[in-house]
Amino acid sequence: MAHFSLYDQHGVKSGGDRLQSTIEITIFMQKAIYYCSKLIAARGIIELTDRMLNFEVSSLDASFGIKNISIDLGDVTDVKILCGDLNPKIVLYANARKYEFVLSGGQELYDRLKDVLSMSGERPLCVDKSCFTHKCRCGREINNNYHFCPWCGAKI
Repeated sequence: MAHFSLYDQHGVKSGGDRLQSTIEITIFMQKAIYYCSKLIAARGIIELTDRMLNFEVSSLDASFGIKNISIDLGDVTDVKILCGDLNPKIVLYANARKYEFVLSGGQELYDRLKDVLSMSGERPLCVDKSCFTHKCRCGREINNNYHFCPWCGAKI
């Protein structure tokens, strides 16, 4: 019987001396279709977080070489909703590319995407070293939200 740690179950690589964690809030998630081109479409799961729009391609479509997509919401220039045959089509413009998604909850995704994009300037992105306020006994800098050191386990 194989033993897996909590990090292995969540896909965190535990090699090396640096553990990076981010907190993203999932706002919307649903099955969807992504149009890679006019002739090729991939099925999968679309997830809208407060920072990214992710599309995880199903394993069958991934076997054909279609890759997962992650779009930073800061790079999004425009979002449109179009009427489809059965379900609405969301058209997203980012990084000089056009992304097309079809899903049954297209209107809800569009509304939530517009809300997140309208308050994108208010989102605090903690990237610089000023976010770290505690220094542990082991010498590592730790975010002030932690009560225990994630590297050595000492109480702060």
